[in-house]
Amino acid sequence: QAHRGGRGLWPENTLASFAGALSMGVDTLELDCAVTKDGVVVISHDPLLNPEITRDASGKFIETHGPAFHSLTWAELLKYDVGRIKPGTPYAALYPDQKGMDGVRIPRLADVFALVRKSGNTSVRFNIETKITPDKPDETLPPEAFAEAVVKAVREAKMEKRAVIQSFD
Repeated sequence: QAHRGGRGLWPENTLASFAGALSMGVDTLELDCAVTKDGVVVISHDPLLNPEITRDASGKFIETHGPAFHSLTWAELLKYDVGRIKPGTPYAALYPDQKGMDGVRIPRLADVFALVRKSGNTSVRFNIETKITPDKPDETLPPEAFAEAVVKAVREAKMEKRAVIQSFD
């Protein structure tokens, strides 16, 4: 199972990481998701933009956590680059072999499904985690709306038989 797409080798939860994991022959792609203001299911471990992996349009790492994905549209998210870990951070020390990349955008769940289809892999499974935090309800959509969006994306891709959706809420 490629956790976050294989974050030790590639930028986490990105199309590059999922493509790399597929090339290694993994059985399952583990990924985390959030839902944008306009209802797009995107891939991210955090419900807020993470300053350890997120750069703005100028290429500068953002200063603090946020904003929340559910407060941004899909188009607004495309302004951020998540292809590198901020150097000198404890997180960077955990993954010294991760290959940083420029111009890496936060993918949609639909993009991951399309990548797998294009690869011709008909057996890899998806372990999809909803990043809903019960003690921080302002960081995400309400659980029902969040779950409905994820289930809709899975069904639209016709991946119901290959997907498991999990949540800690």
